[in-house]
Amino acid sequence: MVTVEETDDLVVLRYLGPPQSGDEAAYLDALERIGAQDRPFALILVLGGIGKLSPAGERAQALWFKRTRAELDRLCRGLVLVRPGFTEAGADVFRRLWRFPIRIAPDEAAARAAVRAFSA
Repeated sequence: MVTVEETDDLVVLRYLGPPQSGDEAAYLDALERIGAQDRPFALILVLGGIGKLSPAGERAQALWFKRTRAELDRLCRGLVLVRPGFTEAGADVFRRLWRFPIRIAPDEAAARAAVRAFSA
């Protein structure tokens, strides 16, 4: 299941299992919504139980990263990742993509607390 929550200065993308038909397309659509932001924001990604993207989905995601990199670097104040078993080494992959702060949190509540530091 994929959901996007947008409030004043926060975007939360949740991509949670179990996998359902249409999830990959919904996830890629959600990335487009994030890439279309036109104001400063913090981002929380909550990921779990979703498996891997198809090869076409991986390509689309990689192209999205490339296409939106400069604008996200300009507007995103920081990213907090919530994903079971996610490590700093995994976060380093994202840190090579973007210049804004990237943190890991154990749950969404902790992630919401962490993004407040990006606004301070």
